[in-house]
Amino acid sequence: MPISVLYQLIPNKLTTIPKFSTKTKFYILLFYCLPFLAFGQILTITDDSSISISETSSLSVGGLDLAPDLAYTIDGSNDIFRSSTPATFNSNSSIDRVFNTSFALNNFIGTITFQYLETELNGTPEADLILETENDEGIWTSHPAAINESDNTLTYTFDTPLEFKRITASSVNSSLTIEQVVGIDAIKIYPNPTTDILYIVSNSPQRSVLFNVNNQKVLESSSKRLNVSGLPSGVYILYTTNNQNQLSTFKIIKK
Repeated sequence: MPISVLYQLIPNKLTTIPKFSTKTKFYILLFYCLPFLAFGQILTITDDSSISISETSSLSVGGLDLAPDLAYTIDGSNDIFRSSTPATFNSNSSIDRVFNTSFALNNFIGTITFQYLETELNGTPEADLILETENDEGIWTSHPAAINESDNTLTYTFDTPLEFKRITASSVNSSLTIEQVVGIDAIKIYPNPTTDILYIVSNSPQRSVLFNVNNQKVLESSSKRLNVSGLPSGVYILYTTNNQNQLSTFKIIKK
């Protein structure tokens, strides 16, 4: 099938694609036509090639969909792999689907949709899934993505630049993300779990934003005393930012 026919079948999926090598065209064509292929290398961009995705389009790569808000380019000499080996941190483990890149993708702003199979959940309740990204320094960050259990997808919109080398999903109760202590400004959150009041102990002012597992903002405050008594019981993700824009992330359980 010529590549031009592929564009007609899947409109608005790929836009400007300069200087594609034959090898790169092969991987993209193979990928769209045969999404059921076994895990492994699913996209190669050679040294003299690149992929550009316009702000009105998206690129789907083996169950990972990138839809940028601004035109985004993936430069050459990069490979994307899909692995069935879960990512682990201490005793916590992701699901059995992990996307890996040879070199980190930087400065992505837009929406990422992560598709999974129920057979890949690795014992994780589907309703507990969160998206996890790892940067080039090996630090994992959790994102309270919207879950569509009918389509088996997690969707999250990044409004600040994202860098990721790996992306997967895990349980919000066994996240790969470390509760971060940034610089000398150690932050303590207590009590956790909580029933009503959540206290933030920090040497500097903190702006707090609380999300539920459906990526809905439920609370925002500059106070070090958060009243969560009116929220339903469940798991939440708390982001705190100080006046140097240093970010810490915490998993909060509301009883």
